[in-house]
Amino acid sequence: MMDYFELALRWILGMQLTFWGLNGFFQWKQIPPSPAAIDKFVVACIESRIIMPTVKIFEIIFGIFLLANFAVPLALVMLAPIVFVISALHVFYNKKAWEVVVPLTLPFGMLLAFHYETWLRLI
Repeated sequence: MMDYFELALRWILGMQLTFWGLNGFFQWKQIPPSPAAIDKFVVACIESRIIMPTVKIFEIIFGIFLLANFAVPLALVMLAPIVFVISALHVFYNKKAWEVVVPLTLPFGMLLAFHYETWLRLI
């Protein structure tokens, strides 16, 4: 039963990251408006011409890793800074932070918990 739950979490997170990573290049869906502080940060990342493409490539690659059940702990480690920045920006600057934080951070945190044995081996 828990294997199916972990599978569902990987697919939920992997599909989100892969979709939004690809959307960064192809812009199928317009990103909903955000508060001004978040928009300034996103614009600065886009204008740098290296940060946003790198983030989107990481989202695509490691989102696919999650979907394929390949190197899941590595994918979680590589995605941690991205999830942290997205979550922190919305917690501090968005009045409706739960709309972004819950669907992204909850599956991520639960996957971290599912792979706790991996983290214990590293200590």
